[in-house]
Amino acid sequence: MTEEQKQRLESQLWKIANELRGKMDADEFRDYILGFIFYKYLSEKQHLFANKLLETEEIRDYLLVTNGEDLEAIKDESLEKLGYFLQPNELFSAITKKGNIKIDENDEEEVGNFILEDLQGILNAIEQSTMGNESEDDFNKLFEDIDLASTKLGRTPNARNQLIAKVLAHLNAIDFQLDQVDADVLGDAYEYLIAQFASGAGKKAGEFYTPQQVSRVLAKIVTLGKNRIKNAYDPACGSGSLLLRIAKEAEVGDFAGQELNRTTYNLARMNMILHDVHFSRFDIRQEDTLEEPQHLDERFEVVVANPPFSAKWKSSDSPLHETDDRFSQYGRLAPGSKADFAFLQHMIYQLADNGTAAVVLPHGVLYRSGAEAEIRKYIINDLNYLDAVIGLPPNLFYGTSIPACILVLKKCRPDDGDILFVDASLDFDKRGNQNFLLDRHVNDIVDAYQKRETITAFSTVVSLEEISDKGFNLNISSYVDTIPPDEPINISSVVAQMAHAHSEMKEAEDAIQQGCKSLEIEIPVGYNVDFLKKFKQGCMQRLFSGSLRFKNNNGQDFPAWRDKKLEDLVVFLKGKGVSKADIDPQGSTPCIRYGEIYTLYSERITQVASRTGVSIRNLVLSEPGDVIIPASGEDRLDMARACCVEMGGIALGGDINILRGAEDGVFLAYYLNGAKKREIANSAQGFSVVHIYPSQLKSIHLPIPHINEQRKVSEFLGALDTKIKLVSK
Repeated sequence: MTEEQKQRLESQLWKIANELRGKMDADEFRDYILGFIFYKYLSEKQHLFANKLLETEEIRDYLLVTNGEDLEAIKDESLEKLGYFLQPNELFSAITKKGNIKIDENDEEEVGNFILEDLQGILNAIEQSTMGNESEDDFNKLFEDIDLASTKLGRTPNARNQLIAKVLAHLNAIDFQLDQVDADVLGDAYEYLIAQFASGAGKKAGEFYTPQQVSRVLAKIVTLGKNRIKNAYDPACGSGSLLLRIAKEAEVGDFAGQELNRTTYNLARMNMILHDVHFSRFDIRQEDTLEEPQHLDERFEVVVANPPFSAKWKSSDSPLHETDDRFSQYGRLAPGSKADFAFLQHMIYQLADNGTAAVVLPHGVLYRSGAEAEIRKYIINDLNYLDAVIGLPPNLFYGTSIPACILVLKKCRPDDGDILFVDASLDFDKRGNQNFLLDRHVNDIVDAYQKRETITAFSTVVSLEEISDKGFNLNISSYVDTIPPDEPINISSVVAQMAHAHSEMKEAEDAIQQGCKSLEIEIPVGYNVDFLKKFKQGCMQRLFSGSLRFKNNNGQDFPAWRDKKLEDLVVFLKGKGVSKADIDPQGSTPCIRYGEIYTLYSERITQVASRTGVSIRNLVLSEPGDVIIPASGEDRLDMARACCVEMGGIALGGDINILRGAEDGVFLAYYLNGAKKREIANSAQGFSVVHIYPSQLKSIHLPIPHINEQRKVSEFLGALDTKIKLVSK
């Protein structure tokens, strides 16, 4: 399956989830759609497995098998290899067919049979089939959150039946291609849905999902230098995404995890199976990790976690904690109002001597006083387990905007005389109200950890003596100075730049004075940007209405303006543009944005063409003064004056058209903006956008001055723009 097909699968699944949930909140419908996808996966897995066993039999399609002995043999093999069993009439396709909702090309539905009771029986049968087998714990009450009697699905049984049958029919139309692709494709699509639900679930999302890029940072750090991990453990595993991310960096023998929330615990088990992790290789338990730890006798080579920030716990209210081996040696218990260090102590206890732990915690653990300060000192000074402190940007996590940090711990540290500090708090990409880490941000953090060297304003290695001198306060800003040092200034270069700017300003002011004298208007004095902009706007209003006219070099009037068709004034350029996402998915390429149009410097043209497969000759090179129009089906299109560097640029944004003045393109750009009397701030450069109907492009008639008058207008307005630009700087 290609990346494009994978993305199509993800979008199909999300579209189904989004369209069919009706008035239900996204996090409420999540349990249904994810549960049904999981049921479909189990069904297809069973169907393929049974068909493999039937290859030498007369009947080779499992759906057609009715012989009791054959079914019993298939059941025994399925329980051993798959861990569960489904009868032919219990398969997803069979119950969907019985539901008999047909969706045609016009999305019209035909309501079929009542299937809710049958469906509930099938889900129960999957769990019951595992009883007495090794997989029993992994399937126990796995579907308990799918309440088919809930009135959230509909007020009446028939309404609920129609909705469920519709969901099943839509899912049945998607081929998961389990016989053709790596199971991780569907697993990744499943995680995509979990992430989508997380983004819409607000504060609740933090309970079950760690942002993918944060997971990547942790997974890459704990697997550095290793191709295989004996076992991995997450004491607050949520949906299991962090554990599964480790498996993308190294081969993992066994997974273990614990989760308090019952619904999320079910989600984690489903997620494991959907990623083709055999039931014998994972042990996910449901309980309070701090009060009822389920894996105390085990030690793990990798321990990762993103526990709930500053959660409450029993602390000293439980007398058992004082003698608990996880906490007793530190001298103090973590405060009852903040369990952050309790989770950290638990992770240390479960960590193998050759292992690495990485945990996401709020910044308060770095500097808070009291019991937490004592525990922090013990970890650093007595145990010497803390290997690195990594500061993350704010607003990365769903449900909270506070910045977090990653603590990396090892029981056998190669660099046991110092601690690495990384400040990555300023490195992020913003999408809407949420911050994100891009691939390059992840790589920068991991590289800094691996190389363990000082990088100006980003990372530094600090001796244990210095940390001791600062009272074991780990506040990152105390060690990493993110304010860059003053760069050495070349005085001669500054003087040359000043001279150039002075020369530009003098040329602009001379042109303005000459233009004002020719127009017989007052010369603007001073350097107030707002007044200069108003002066320019007033000049444009009068110039384009014809009430203010230039004279020719002999002091005579230019000819009267002539009415011309717009199609006679411009050259139409058509080309294949590309989106900014196609150019640079990570968003690291600098470009100038105009609405949904982008311009890029021309030295990137070859790279753009090779990366996107678009022929260079089909890429439209924009020039100063061009009016860019996206070739959209909309009646109303945005037109933007392009501002490219002198060598030209490349215009991006899907299929695009460019209007380029046949006579004076800069005049035309000013004129189209000014004559429409509709200015909308569009960029930091202060250029504007006007609207025009595409059907009018060939029928618009404009009064146009003589070419020499056009040039005088564009030179005058250009001089005003130059002065405004220089004054603004």
